Amino acid sequence: MTAFQPFHSAVNRIPVLRPKVLDLVDRKALPADLFGDQEPPAHDHLLLERWSGSIDLELTVRTPLVYGEQRENPGGGTQVEIPTDHQGRVVFPGTIVKGMLSRSYEVLTASRFRVFEEHAKPLTYRADVADALRLVPVRVVEMNEDGGFIVELLRGEKKKYVRDKNGIKQEFPAVSAAFLRVDSSHPRRCVGSSEFRKIQAMTRHQNKVRCKLSLCIHPKGYAYWRVIGLYDARDELVEIYDVSSDVEVLKIIDKVVGYVYRSARDEEPPESVFSNKHNERVFFSVSNDTKKMVVSASVVNSYRRIVESYSEQRKINELQRNVRPNRFTGVDSKALLRKGSLAYAVLSDDEAVVEELVPTMVGRRSYCMSPRSLAEKQCVTPLGSATEASAADRLFGYVVSNPREGAENGGVASRGRLIFGQVDTSSVVLSREETPIAPLLSPKPASARRFLTDIKGETPMKKGECDEDNQQKDRVLRRSEYFRSGQYLGVAAHPVHRSILGSDNFPSSATRAPLQEGVRQDNRQIHSVAKTWIRPGSVLRCRMRFENLSRNELAALVWLLEPANLVPASEQNAEKSKVGYLRVGLGKPLGLGAVEVRMVKDGLRAVNVGGENDLSVAYQNLSGCLGVSETVHRPADFALKINPAALPWVQAFQRASFGYSDGRPVRHMLLNENQENNKVDRYGDPKCGLSPVDMFGDGDTKLLQVPEPERRNGGRQHRGGRQGGHHGNTHHHGRRH
Repeated sequence: MTAFQPFHSAVNRIPVLRPKVLDLVDRKALPADLFGDQEPPAHDHLLLERWSGSIDLELTVRTPLVYGEQRENPGGGTQVEIPTDHQGRVVFPGTIVKGMLSRSYEVLTASRFRVFEEHAKPLTYRADVADALRLVPVRVVEMNEDGGFIVELLRGEKKKYVRDKNGIKQEFPAVSAAFLRVDSSHPRRCVGSSEFRKIQAMTRHQNKVRCKLSLCIHPKGYAYWRVIGLYDARDELVEIYDVSSDVEVLKIIDKVVGYVYRSARDEEPPESVFSNKHNERVFFSVSNDTKKMVVSASVVNSYRRIVESYSEQRKINELQRNVRPNRFTGVDSKALLRKGSLAYAVLSDDEAVVEELVPTMVGRRSYCMSPRSLAEKQCVTPLGSATEASAADRLFGYVVSNPREGAENGGVASRGRLIFGQVDTSSVVLSREETPIAPLLSPKPASARRFLTDIKGETPMKKGECDEDNQQKDRVLRRSEYFRSGQYLGVAAHPVHRSILGSDNFPSSATRAPLQEGVRQDNRQIHSVAKTWIRPGSVLRCRMRFENLSRNELAALVWLLEPANLVPASEQNAEKSKVGYLRVGLGKPLGLGAVEVRMVKDGLRAVNVGGENDLSVAYQNLSGCLGVSETVHRPADFALKINPAALPWVQAFQRASFGYSDGRPVRHMLLNENQENNKVDRYGDPKCGLSPVDMFGDGDTKLLQVPEPERRNGGRQHRGGRQGGHHGNTHHHGRRH
C-alpha cells in the first residue's frame, strides 16, 4: 500500500434522490408501486393482480466471508468466529440474506433509510487552523428576550496589511485577537516571579486591560498582534514579552483597551490544554465606535452544542485523559454566554450576519444543519405512519420508532412480505486458519466528504470565480460549508475489489498492517482476528417465499437476482458474461464478503389472483393452495418496464457491485495522504480537498491521487502511510481570493 499513488476509494456513496424520484412518480414517469410512498397491503387476504410464490436462491462466495458475533480478543482487539451448530455445521441465518437483499432493494428503489440514528443535533468537527483568520472576536453587550443577544465586534485594527519591501508589495491577512504570553517559564519573559503573579491577576478571563501591542509577521504568511506590555492600576507599563530580533515587526500601538480571553482555566497555564499551546488572547478594537450585530437564538444554541461536544469528546477520547480540560469542558453551556461574555464569531461573506459563535480559535465547530434536518428535507427519514411507507418498507417490513398518538396496526408496524427459509450450508468450505484482519475504521458521520452529495447526486461544489476566459469554475467546499441546505445524505458503498476475485486464500491486502512513514503499524488493540472464515467458492442455498407482490415489485426482485444486471453499461460485453456482486459480512472496505447471488434454474415459481391459473379458483374448488399451485416462470416473464440502468443511483449501485477493471488498487486514503488532502490555504480554502468520485456518469472510473507534498529541501516525502479518514474525488480547483 503506497501513498500518493492513484487509487479508487474503498468507501464511497450512492446518491439518494428521493425528492426527484417522488416528483417523477407524481408525473407518472416512474411507477408508484416501486418508487412512491403508500400504505402496505394487508396480510389477511391476497389482493387482485398480486403475485405470491417462491424463489430458490444460490449464493456463491467470491471473496472470503467473515461474519458472526465479535468478542474481545485476549491478545487485544476483537475476534470473530463463524457460528456452527452442535454437529459442527456452519450456521448462516436467513436474516443475513434478508438484510443483504433489503439494502440492495432499498438502493434500487431510492427508498427511505430504514435504519437511521437520531443525529437530531448538528455534528461538530475540528476546525482548520486557517479558519482562525476568519474569526472575529466579539463581546456580548445586550441580551434579547428571544434567547439571542447583541454583540460588539472587537476586530483589532485591520483585517489585512500590505508591506512594501524593496518595491515588492505583499499582503498579509491578520489575526484580529492579540497573542498574550504570560508563561513564567518562557525564556524571553521580562518579569520576575512577583511581577508574574501580578500579571496573572491582571489577566484573568474577561478582565479589562490596557496594552502595548506589536504587529508581527509570521513565517507562514500572516500578521498577528503580540501583547508586549500591560498597564497596571498606576498607569505604569509592565513589559511582559520581548519580541525576538529575527521577527519582523510592522508597527507598534500603545494604550489599547482590550479584554482577556483565556481558553485554559485561570489557574492553569496554556500548555495544560495541549502541549503546543503557549498563548492566550486579548480582544481589542482601535475604533471608537465598534460595530454591533444581532446574534440569533439558533446561533446561540449552536455555540452551546459545541461546548457540550467538548465534554462528549473527552469521554470518547482516551488520549485526553492526561490533559487538563479547557474552560469550556464540563461546564454549564448556558452560563458561558451572558452580558460581558466573550467569544469568536464567524460572519457571512458580506459581514451582514453572524453565522456562528465558537469558543476557541482552533477547536470544534458546529455544522449548520444536523443529519436529521438534511434527511427530512431529502424525505429519507424512517416513516412515521403507514402512508409514508416506501418500497423497501412495504416489502421487508417496518416498525415505526415514534408512533403517533392513536396509531394502530400499520401505523405501528408491518410484517414484511418476504420469508427466508433455512440456509443450506452443506457446500460451504470453512477455513480454520486464524487470520488477522486489518483495522476496520468506523465511519464518522462528521467526515462529510464521503457521505454528502448535492441535489443531483454529485460531489457538492461551490461556484467559484471566472477565469481569464470568463469560464466559471467550481471550487471545493470548505469544511464549514458542508451539512447545508441543498445537500443530500448518500448511502455508504464499498466497491468490489476485483483484484482478489478468483483466489481461494485470504487476501494479503485485508490482513497487512498499514505503513506510516515506512513503519508498520501493528497496534493489536484496533485489529480483529477471524478465528474461522468461509472460503471463496463456497455455495449457500435457500428458498425465499413472497406474498402479495405487485408485478413491478416482483420484477425489481428478479432484476436484483440476475448478476449480469449489476454490471455498468461501460463494462458489459456482448455475451453479458460479466457479473456483479452483492456484499455481506465484515470487512467490506477490505474487499471481503463479495457474493454472487442468483436464482437457480426453474427457481422462480409464482401465482396470482385474478389471472391465469387463478389461485382463488383453486381455493374455491379445493384443488390447490398457496405453496402448491405455483407455476414455474422464466425471469423474462417479469421484466421491468423501465430501464434501471438509466437512473444515476442505479448506475452507482452497479459500479459498486462490479468494481473497477483497470487493475488499480481499491483502498482507504492513507493518513499522510489524508493530512495533505485536508490542508487549506491562508484564506481557509482547501488546497486539495478530494471527495469520493461520483460512481455514475462518464467520470465514474476516475482515479484519485493526492498530490505528493514537496519536502523543504526539494525532495519528495516518504510514500508510506496508514489508513486515514477521507476518501476523495479528483476535483481540484483554485482558491477563492
